Amino acid sequence: MSQKKIYQIRNQIDKIDRKIIDLLGLRKKKVIKIAKYKTKKNIIDKKRIQKIYKKLKILSKKNKLDFRLIKNFWSKLINYSILIEKKLVK
Repeated sequence: MSQKKIYQIRNQIDKIDRKIIDLLGLRKKKVIKIAKYKTKKNIIDKKRIQKIYKKLKILSKKNKLDFRLIKNFWSKLINYSILIEKKLVK
C-alpha cells in the first residue's frame, strides 16, 4: 500500500474520530439535562445499565466488534456520566 493511500485512510479515520468526539459532547449535554430530573436516590439505574449492555452486546456482534472492548469503553462512559450527575444533583 502506498504512503499516499495510508495518508488518505488515516484522514478518514481522523474524521470518524472527530464525529465520535462530537457525539460524546452531545451525550454529555444530555446527561447534564437529565440530571435536572434526578434525585440522589435514582442517579444509578442498574436495570438501565444492564439493558444498555445487552443492547451493546447485540450491536457489537452485528458490527463484528469485541464486546469486551465495547463494554469496557461504555463502563467508563457510564461511570463518567454518573460522576457528572452526582455533582449536579442536589
